[in-house]
Amino acid sequence: MKKELIERVQKGVSAQERFNLLREELHHLILQELDRKGAFSQICFVGGTAARVLFGLDRYSEDLDFSLSQNFKGGFRLEILAKATQKSLDAFGFNCSLNKVRTIKTVQSCFVNFKEILHETDRSFPSNQKLAVKLEVDTNPPAGAQEITSPVAAFRLYKVRHHDLPSLFAGKIAAVLCRKYAKGRDFYDFLWYSARKTPLNLVFLKNSLEQAGVTKIPSNLDYFKKMLMEKFQKTDFAQARKTCAPFLINQDSLDLFDKKIFLKAVDAL
Repeated sequence: MKKELIERVQKGVSAQERFNLLREELHHLILQELDRKGAFSQICFVGGTAARVLFGLDRYSEDLDFSLSQNFKGGFRLEILAKATQKSLDAFGFNCSLNKVRTIKTVQSCFVNFKEILHETDRSFPSNQKLAVKLEVDTNPPAGAQEITSPVAAFRLYKVRHHDLPSLFAGKIAAVLCRKYAKGRDFYDFLWYSARKTPLNLVFLKNSLEQAGVTKIPSNLDYFKKMLMEKFQKTDFAQARKTCAPFLINQDSLDLFDKKIFLKAVDAL
C-alpha cells in the first residue's frame, strides 16, 4: 500500500503538487481507517476536505474536519479513535505519531504526524521534515444540518457519514462571515458552491451564525446576501488570493479573486 501510494504521488509535476497529492492520499487513508473503527456512527465529515473528497471541489485541502452526529448521544473522545487509527497506519508501514491532542474542550483536535513519508516521496524535502494532518471534531455543532452516508473509492472502498451539499454550503458561508481574517480557501469555495447553484440550508446557516454570536437573524436569504455583500466589500482579495494559491490545481483560478465577481455571485444566490 505504501509503495503504491508513493508511486501515485510521484506523478506530480512539481514539489508543491507532490506535497498536496501526498497529503490527499493520507486523508483517504485516515478516513478509511476511521470508517473501519466505526467512527462514522459518531461523527460527520464536514468542511472543505469533505467537499473535495465527496463532491469534487477542484482544489487541494489541508485538515480533516468533523462534527458530532446529531444521532450520537454518548460521550465522545477523539483520542481513542486517533490512537486506534495511528496503530493501523503503523501496521501499514507509515511511521506516525499523535501530537497536540486536545480532548477537554468543545472542539477536540489532534495532529497525525508522518515522519519519513515526505522525504521518501520526494528527496527534495529534508529527511527530517514531517507532514502533519490535523483532525478536528466539533462536539457541540449547531442544529439543522442534514446528514447522509456516501461511499468513497480510494485504496479500498470505504464510507463516510457527512453533511449534505446545502449544509456544507451553509457551513462555508458561516466561515466566510465569521472568520476574522481572509482565508482564501473559504472564498474560493464560496464561488465553487455558488457556481454549482447549490441550494442553501438556511436553518443550519442561521443556527451556525447564532452560535458564533450573531444575534437577531431573520431566516431569509436576502438577509444573508446582505451580510455577504458587506463582507466582500471590505475583503482584502489580494491577501485571500495569496493564501489560496498553494492549494489550487489550476493557478488561472487566481483571477477569480475579484470583488466584482464575488458580489455578482452573491446577487445570483
